[in-house]
This record gives sequence, structure tokens and C-alpha cells, in this order.
Amino acid sequence: MSNIDLTGKVAIVTGASRGMGREMADAIIEAGGRAGLMSPDVSELEQTVADINAARGAGKALALPYDISDYAQCELARNETIKAFGGLHMVVNNAALGQLNVVARDATDTSINFWETDPLRWGQVIRVNVVGTYNMCRAVTPHLIKQKWGRLVNVTTSLGTIQRKGNAPYGPSKGAIEAETLIFAEELDGTGVTCNSLIPGGAAATAFVPKNFLTERKLVDPGVMRTPIVWLASELSDGHTGGRYVGNRWDETLAPDKAAAGALEAPVYRTPEGAQRASREWDRR
Repeated sequence: MSNIDLTGKVAIVTGASRGMGREMADAIIEAGGRAGLMSPDVSELEQTVADINAARGAGKALALPYDISDYAQCELARNETIKAFGGLHMVVNNAALGQLNVVARDATDTSINFWETDPLRWGQVIRVNVVGTYNMCRAVTPHLIKQKWGRLVNVTTSLGTIQRKGNAPYGPSKGAIEAETLIFAEELDGTGVTCNSLIPGGAAATAFVPKNFLTERKLVDPGVMRTPIVWLASELSDGHTGGRYVGNRWDETLAPDKAAAGALEAPVYRTPEGAQRASREWDRR
């Protein structure tokens, strides 16, 4: 972990009751910040918040038992965080539904043809992943613009996962979030608020993946998200926007700026006008 100091910084991390969300929230707090942890799974969320506060100090983590697919609940999360901590500087959009929400929960293979999927379950994944990401960004961005500083970070996935056959609607939903990231970054240009995407660099060892992945594949440790998210939350990342960073490519032996450059991946979409800034940053490497 780097020695970046996040004292005074406040973040909301969605999908934070476990897995990568928990790791990122804990990393922000470990670096001196405070965080609202958001998840509709109340019992798991409360236990996670209790664990983090016990380890890092009372009052550093706040439970936000809300659903990102409901915009009104996103506003509640924003308001409660500002009330509890006196400010808000960052949102990490990590919450998502995956292919296990489309096929049987105990499935060992999540591949399914799109014409065989349940339209209601398909819509639910899009509602949470794509609309939920928008909801959180929409709820907090006016506040961030007003203070002339802020961070939006969207957790997505590898290009192979986005376009792999049998991986809809999860793949398309993450592709849409990549597009949101580039568009939001372009629209926020000059405001002091940045928008980037962060990916682990492979299937992460969380409850999000099918059971057979745990034995058949080499999974990425969710902890690879810790150092990148701390850098993204800091002033060191000022001016870096529209980027796509890969957690397991972050070299902690390097200075943060060099580590960030090494973890920067070419944007998924490079030709639209909204992607040009990210493309230029990639080309300058």
C-alpha cells in the first residue's frame, strides 16, 4: 500500500458489504479517509461496517443500506454521508449484478444464449448496473461540481468479458458503463471532477463468480483494487480523467504516477468524440 494520505476525504462505495467493494472502502479508510458503505444486504453490510470500525477506529465507516437502482435511495445515501462526515468527495460505483442473476444461482456455467434469457432478469441487470451507476453519479455530481473537486470511479471488467458470447446481459452492461465513463469525463472537463473506470484485471475471487471458477481458474485477489482506488481518491490523480486502470497491473514498487501510467489501459471505445481525451492520455504514455 502506498503512503498516500486521504485525511479529510469522504467517499461512498457501492456494493461494499463484501468483495472488491469492501476492499476499496477499507483501503480508503486505512489511508485516512472515511467512507459510506452502500448495499441493500443489511445484515452483511452492518457486519462489514462493524468489522472495519473495529479495525480502523470508530466512526470511520458508515452503513448505507440502500439500492442504487432507486434514485431516491441514492439521494438518501448522499445526504446521510454528508450529514455524518461533513462532506463528500468521491463515489465508487462497484455494485453490480452478474450472470449468476440470469442463470441458476448454483450454476457452474453462466454462459447462456441471449434468446434463452429471461427478459425480466435481463432488465434487472441493466437497471442495477447501468442505471444504478448513472443514479449515483447523478445524485452526487452537482455537489462535487459546486466544490470544484471530486471523483467518480466506475468498476467495469475486461474487454474479453464485455464481448464474450454467452455473457449477456452482464457484458453489455459493463460496456455501457465504459461508455458512461467516457461521456461523463468529457462533460465534466474543466469542473475539477474526474471520471475513470477501474477493473481488477481478471475474474476476482468473490461470491460474484460461479463456484467452478474457484477451482478451475486463477482468480485475481480483490485486494488489487486497494492501491489504485487510494490514488484515484487523492490529489495525485488531478487531471486524470476518462482513463481505464487495471488493478493487477499496478506496480507498488513504483512511484504512484508511474504505477498509474503502467496500469492505464487503452479505452474500450476510442473513436467517438467523447473518447478523444482518454485516447490522447493513452497515446501520451
